[in-house]
Amino acid sequence: MKGEHRHGKEKNNKIPPFMLVLICACLLFAMYISLSTIALGLWGDTVMGTVDSYDSRLDNTDAGANRSRTVSKGYYFTVNSREYRGYVMYVSDEAWPRLAEGETRSERISYFSFCPYISKPSALADFSQMGEVAIIYHILSPIGYLLLLLLVTGASKRNRKMKQAAEKVAAPQNNYARGGTNMYCPNCGHQLPEGAAARFCGECGERLY
Repeated sequence: MKGEHRHGKEKNNKIPPFMLVLICACLLFAMYISLSTIALGLWGDTVMGTVDSYDSRLDNTDAGANRSRTVSKGYYFTVNSREYRGYVMYVSDEAWPRLAEGETRSERISYFSFCPYISKPSALADFSQMGEVAIIYHILSPIGYLLLLLLVTGASKRNRKMKQAAEKVAAPQNNYARGGTNMYCPNCGHQLPEGAAARFCGECGERLY
């Protein structure tokens, strides 16, 4: 009974594969956001782009600086005669007027010349506007996300190895029934030859041990 209880508890602690993939994807995306912000601030090029969708939602009037609103912004810009689009969502005190239908607004965009798909508004990658706290956060947070990622994947691998080890250690059990001096298949009831050493029933193919 104790062994069964412990086995059930270990099974409940196992992370479902879908949930594991979702957690890893979220951690990797969070790492990408911080790393791309620092990299764009250090090595990114800038170009004038166009904001064509904008929303600023007030969340908390008592929040600290640059923490009161959730801002979402869609934009596009042109590099080497090719147009690229982007979308960002961030926390700020920015409260621009909403864009009317068909209205646009100009804003500088930071991007990588070798991969313009990686881009964001320049204000989000400008160290002078981010402040010291934001810079430290973007530098340290990828390390924290990486440690969490290793912790989650490592726990999943340990659970899988423990399960495999338990299956190997488990002693094989005879899967056939005896009746006096005779042996019978537990699946179909077929009488097995006396002294039979076969691993499968010759009648239904049931594994015997």
